[in-house]
Amino acid sequence: MLLILLSWIFIFATTLVVGTSFSKLFRIQAIDTIIVTLFGCFCISLIAGFWAVFLPINEIFYLFIILLTIVLLLKNRTDVYYKLKQLKTAFINLTPIFKASLVFIALLILAKCASAPFLVDNETYYIQTIKWLNHYGFTKGLTNLHPFLGQTSGWHLLQSGFNFAFVYDRFNDLSGFCLLLGNIYALERLNDYIKQTTKNRMDLVIGLFPVFNVFLFQFIGAPSPDIAIYVIGIIIFYEFVSCYKQYNMYSFYAVFILSIFATFIKLTGLVFFIFSLTLYFHFYIYTRKNTKGLIAVSLITFVLFVTKNTIITGHPLYPLPISFLEQEWSLPSIIHNYLSQYETAASYGLTIDAYNNTSLFKRLLHWLIQGKLDSIFNILFLLCLVIVPFTLKKQKTSEPFKTIYFTGIGFFVFLFIFSPQYRFYFPFIMFFVLLIASILFKNKKLLITIFCVSILLTIIPLIFNVNASALSNNANHQNTSTFSIGYILEPHSNSIYSNTSNKITIKNTTIHSLSKGSGLIWETGDAPLPALSKAQLEYFKTYFEIVPQQYSNNLKDGFYSKTLE
Repeated sequence: MLLILLSWIFIFATTLVVGTSFSKLFRIQAIDTIIVTLFGCFCISLIAGFWAVFLPINEIFYLFIILLTIVLLLKNRTDVYYKLKQLKTAFINLTPIFKASLVFIALLILAKCASAPFLVDNETYYIQTIKWLNHYGFTKGLTNLHPFLGQTSGWHLLQSGFNFAFVYDRFNDLSGFCLLLGNIYALERLNDYIKQTTKNRMDLVIGLFPVFNVFLFQFIGAPSPDIAIYVIGIIIFYEFVSCYKQYNMYSFYAVFILSIFATFIKLTGLVFFIFSLTLYFHFYIYTRKNTKGLIAVSLITFVLFVTKNTIITGHPLYPLPISFLEQEWSLPSIIHNYLSQYETAASYGLTIDAYNNTSLFKRLLHWLIQGKLDSIFNILFLLCLVIVPFTLKKQKTSEPFKTIYFTGIGFFVFLFIFSPQYRFYFPFIMFFVLLIASILFKNKKLLITIFCVSILLTIIPLIFNVNASALSNNANHQNTSTFSIGYILEPHSNSIYSNTSNKITIKNTTIHSLSKGSGLIWETGDAPLPALSKAQLEYFKTYFEIVPQQYSNNLKDGFYSKTLE
């Protein structure tokens, strides 16, 4: 916990200084400190991305970031001091119960991050993605080794720039830091509502965000891009509604820049651009003067996104199933198509064959009853779509809420065609649930009671090993990870498995396969580079007649897929 706290202090200091300098470029220094910090995260993820095109994200990168931070601090120290003072004032203004709650939530987040990670994706590609970035930067044709490595995101770039891999191998806790930022942002709003400094219902809606901690906590021990999307999404919803009611450039920039950041983190973040463009055209008389700057930031991000995908996968718009400008190291179309079909079918809880032989109605039915947590959130989302229109009548200005509502419906319909996984539309689930809760629960004492109970519920899976078999069909998600007293000084390793592995030689390439794991076909854990499970290797050899091969003895030169003769 203590080591993670120290790393977070460094992350906060760096992102605050960089974010403040970025805000100054657009003359929006007065924007919220939490949003400025996220701006800093965005800028450093871009810097890390362009760096990774040419070099590994190693100690030289850290030295560069430290020097850049010092230079920017010296140039903008007055503005940075103002941001710190703004954050301090916000904390002082919290009621005693919210001050105590914030400190307690921070400790719980630290404890959870120090515990064993609880996420399958961490063992399949998060760890390996970040290791490749730290050792080699963007590596040509990396998806030919493991297709999931093509999902290298802006969040993984940021984590690779803040994990201090050259001195310590157990910092993988950026998502916890992000969730803490989200809780601080929410508590400020809830505090304003409780103290009646505002009568803004959105303060209550977003202020109740911490009640979702009991669910989100389970995923912050690994650098999950989803956590970042959820936090950024909640902030975008708040700033969008605030700006729509009465234009202010701070909220407009927050919505637009955070939408770009969300898209760089995960392609599903594109949905937030609907709110950016709505504000842009709704207040065109004010926003048109900002066009050049926003287009510049968007283009820079898009260029990096395409460059990253082209190097790693050979497909500029990966993971979209669109193939053009293919390279000799491009992931073979047979595998690219298979992965698209696999993900679509899996989102319905079906195999590819079952999906292809099932009617649309039966797919929907299976999507609803596929089991446990997926079904709970799928049904909850549909219920929200039915209930929310009745809540809109309670809003004095319903237009921005209608925009969010119909965007949520449109996004769901789009996802239903390709991959209707609840985690993709979870930001809308959270917002709709919180909006309904803001109508049902108005009594201040009741609100504080709900808030405190949610914190207590968060403690339970942290202390006790909860059997979650009733909520998940995935064997890897059926037991929560608990906190051990030893984690106060030294956190758990980044993987739940030992990194001992077996070497497998495939022509000119030697890979490392975990000796002991769960047996999941995509599993690589924290095995040495290059890592691949024996099960995946054999599956691809059998069904696709393809094996990964290095271009040379230097891993930096990358991989291609070789067809078996």
